[in-house]
Amino acid sequence: MSATTRLAEFVVKTSLRDCPEAAIVQVRRAALDTLGVMLAGAGEPAARSVRAVVRAEGGPPLCTLVGAALRAAPTWAALANGTAGHAHDFDDTNFALMGHPSAPLLSAALAAAEAEPADGAALVLAYLIGFEVSAALGLALNPDHYSRGWHATSSIGTLGCAATAARLLALDAEQTRHALGVAASLASGLKENFGSMTKPFHAGHAARNGVFAAMLAREGFTASDAALEGRQGYAAAFGATQLAPAAFDALGTCWQIVASGIAVKPYPSCALTHAAIDALLDLRARHRLTAGQIRDVEVGVNRLTPDVLRHDAPTSGLERKFSMPFCAAAALVTGRVDIASFDDGAVDDATRGLMARVRMVVDPRLPDGLEQHAWSRVTLRLDDGRTLESPARGAAGHPDHPLSDEQLRVKFLGCAAPVLGRDEAEGVADQVAHLEDVPDIRVLTGRLAGPQE
Repeated sequence: MSATTRLAEFVVKTSLRDCPEAAIVQVRRAALDTLGVMLAGAGEPAARSVRAVVRAEGGPPLCTLVGAALRAAPTWAALANGTAGHAHDFDDTNFALMGHPSAPLLSAALAAAEAEPADGAALVLAYLIGFEVSAALGLALNPDHYSRGWHATSSIGTLGCAATAARLLALDAEQTRHALGVAASLASGLKENFGSMTKPFHAGHAARNGVFAAMLAREGFTASDAALEGRQGYAAAFGATQLAPAAFDALGTCWQIVASGIAVKPYPSCALTHAAIDALLDLRARHRLTAGQIRDVEVGVNRLTPDVLRHDAPTSGLERKFSMPFCAAAALVTGRVDIASFDDGAVDDATRGLMARVRMVVDPRLPDGLEQHAWSRVTLRLDDGRTLESPARGAAGHPDHPLSDEQLRVKFLGCAAPVLGRDEAEGVADQVAHLEDVPDIRVLTGRLAGPQE
């Protein structure tokens, strides 16, 4: 059995009864978080630009554009919602994938589920299947794949989205294999675009192409039987790893949504800034620091981090999300890092002055496991001669330090209430808490339209 066929069999044969309750709980949490950041992101420039194209090209109005007064064909809705979901870089991450699983997966799932239509249980299962496919490919290909410059959210996530859509469109094993093969040729996404609108577009691109691949396969479109593992296939083109069927032996027995888990973001910036932000906010509060007391800041990071946090002198809000000097300085000067921190416009004098005193260095003492590549350590040197340190650590929201249900709900309401109103946002949160019981996904999506044009 080829690797591509092994994945297709998993997509077709897995049932919700096979999934542990802990996995279903994670889907509910991921859906709540992702719908919140989609709603918040719908007003961002990247999302508005995509919707402008959707208005001209978007086909029959079958599917909801979250946060917007517009409907579109499934592929266009998946593109728009995925882009909105990643627009603030506030959406969740997974360390096996080394990317953002839920914004593309949920966007693909919502579009396919509305088009069919399907119920909440079918959406939960399809999301889970797509997550496990994405994580399995991530474990097989990373970190080489990621370090070569591929943005795994899109370059791997496209195949996960194809698996999700294939399940919701009720493809058989052969059709699913073809959908995965088509998706392998559609997969792309470059880290060089981090700090621009193209980065959030990657999440929409993955969702759109996953749905598109599944729709083509349903109509009889074909692809190579060995599109993933062939000599000139996906794995060979995207990395140095040979992709054998054994890479997927754990599918359906070890659930990566539980094992490697989901990291929920408390800050709308690159996940690789979060451990440092946490440490700096803690030191600021404990020692009642002001920016004027700080001589310099040193942030130790993993060897992969400098290629991601590339903007030492950011010139836009999007670039600031990938700037350790900005994120560190903002945390110390203002005591917060939130959506408003990344508004375009001039950086205040205190933050700009402290940015020049922030140094990011690769620390070989930091652990190098996939689940620890976002760890940091922090050292502050003060004008009075004191040195304050925070040891190597991960961040709040990581699987080993998850946000509580209440913290997650607070984040969702902070994102959703300005768009839907407080009462409606509370109602959506209550409904998502029982997502697998929703009788028709349109009962949920009908509540997610918003004021954006």
